[in-house]
Amino acid sequence: MKIRLAVAGLLLTLFLPTRFLFAQSDEDEALAKNISKKFKDDDYAATTMVQHFTFEKGKDKDKRPVIIVKETGSVEFISLKMSAAFQFSRFHNRFIKLDAFNRSNKGPKKYFLAARGGTDRSVTDDNIFFDDSRVQFFPIRFSHLGRMTKIEWEMTYTDAKYLTREFFGEYFPVMEKVVEFEVPAWLDASFIEKNFNAFRVEKLKTPSGSATLYTFRVRQMPALKSEYRDIGAAYTEPHVIIQLKSFDDGGKKQRLFQNTDDLYAWYVQLYRQCKNEPDQLRQKVTSIIADKKNDEEKAKAIFYWVQDNIRYIAYEDGFAGYIPATAQEVLNVKYGDCKGMANLLTEMLKLAGLQAHFTWIGTRHIPYDHTVPAMCVDNHAIATLYLGDKKYFLDATEKYAPFGEYAYRIQGKSALIEKGDRYEEEKVPAGLAAANRIKTTAILQLTGASLRGTVNVEFSGEERKDFHASFHNMPRHTQQEFLENLIEFGNDNLVASNVTTSDLDNRETNVKIKGDIDLSNNVNAIGNSQYVGIDFFPKNLTAYMPDEKRTRGYDFEDVFSYEDEIELVLPVGKKCIDLPDAIVIDTPGYAFSGKYEVNGNRVKLHKILTISNSMVPAAGLAEWKSFLEQIREFNSYLLTITQ
Repeated sequence: MKIRLAVAGLLLTLFLPTRFLFAQSDEDEALAKNISKKFKDDDYAATTMVQHFTFEKGKDKDKRPVIIVKETGSVEFISLKMSAAFQFSRFHNRFIKLDAFNRSNKGPKKYFLAARGGTDRSVTDDNIFFDDSRVQFFPIRFSHLGRMTKIEWEMTYTDAKYLTREFFGEYFPVMEKVVEFEVPAWLDASFIEKNFNAFRVEKLKTPSGSATLYTFRVRQMPALKSEYRDIGAAYTEPHVIIQLKSFDDGGKKQRLFQNTDDLYAWYVQLYRQCKNEPDQLRQKVTSIIADKKNDEEKAKAIFYWVQDNIRYIAYEDGFAGYIPATAQEVLNVKYGDCKGMANLLTEMLKLAGLQAHFTWIGTRHIPYDHTVPAMCVDNHAIATLYLGDKKYFLDATEKYAPFGEYAYRIQGKSALIEKGDRYEEEKVPAGLAAANRIKTTAILQLTGASLRGTVNVEFSGEERKDFHASFHNMPRHTQQEFLENLIEFGNDNLVASNVTTSDLDNRETNVKIKGDIDLSNNVNAIGNSQYVGIDFFPKNLTAYMPDEKRTRGYDFEDVFSYEDEIELVLPVGKKCIDLPDAIVIDTPGYAFSGKYEVNGNRVKLHKILTISNSMVPAAGLAEWKSFLEQIREFNSYLLTITQ
């Protein structure tokens, strides 16, 4: 009888509406009010979050010795407002197993199990790409101040190589977060500290039986919130890179990642699991290079064909995140990620008799190089071509990139070039801001209240490539409007017409756009004088004007320069009676110069804006804002035209 009553009580508990199990005490409400004083703009926070990692020996699918990592974790959330809604998720795939994922709600005195497993979904659309990356999450909704819930999980990394780094910040504020690594005596491991000066991280190293416990603790950590074009977390947020160097396996030392050699050995092992069948590519390669006269023409033709005919779809995690798709598969389905496209490009170049090699590289999104032997240093793949005495770094994911020009995101980065059992390491050449230029020249004629003229805009470097990518990726019926908008520069007072262009099918020559413009709305008459504006603040820079809530720096993801030469022709009998002072602002990362000159009845404006460092740090936001405000003030000057 007692057993039946106990079972009935359990069933009643399981099927009670959530609101009866989800309550809070006066202490919880008081705690919420206290935390909300620290995080005023947040709807919820974590009171505590703990992650504990342990290591054990195991075997991979090929019976080779590996290190298996077990993670146990928990996080306790509290509502800081009368209502809050969010999700908490864990990602998993073939190599990272989510063994347990449970949620408990807090009643008046203790927690009650509310759900197991949560919602499990694929990260990518299986109809587009095979990828075993999945996400499991709990949707959480609080309806009262002080409501609390706890989520606990257990995970297994089947190979410790895939546990690369741990960040201490979260997308929600945390009152206290603890990350622990329990390292056994038979494992040689170290933890490379990054950005610890950005936020105080408490460190502790203590014995734990036959192991050593490494503890990292942060307190009152604000939420890591995404902002427009903000700098990547790896540059700014405190984290550790986990370097597992070697371990003792029954008296035999097994090397892991002690140096770049070890990292390359692992990469090339994965690369060799890709079973390319070059004969399936031969017919296509033959047709592409049929009329080409030399090796450079062959290389260009293949490089451009892959750019134009293989659709790039990015994904990084899971099975497909480590082993490239075969070259024949990418050719057949006409899409691939960076590794698949680099693999296809490499194999096609080889079939053309050229010396090409698969290459691993980290983009500028990652602030590490190969001196850090961990898999988090490389997030991209390209092909390296040796042609004569030159090396070419070919990234087929960069649509409309000319042969021999490199995207800013890989410039200056270390490339790890596959050469069988050995490798070469080379840096991709870095370019200058002046190579990525938008140059605008205009001649305007003032006639009565009319201000009309012609404008020419020329795009080079990355600006040219970005133009092509935008223009060719839009429906044809919108392309003319797009061109008109370009030479109107976001100025509502400017109207463009009769727009013509250079050959937009040639990615190797600068893009040139020419059109007629009407700026009559910029002419204001007061008495016998006219006030004319022939300059304006670039609309795209408006998005980079920080407001008072901005906490993170900006990343332009490029370096570039804008150069304007605008000439105003005045009618006979008119003159410009005042000009603004010339302006020169020069900082290590960005610069601006602007000046007006009068020569007879002509007024000339010449200005140059240069962004030579793609990142504006958070500490420099005030200076950056002042820079933009000075440009805006100079741009808004109205010339006084009188008899």
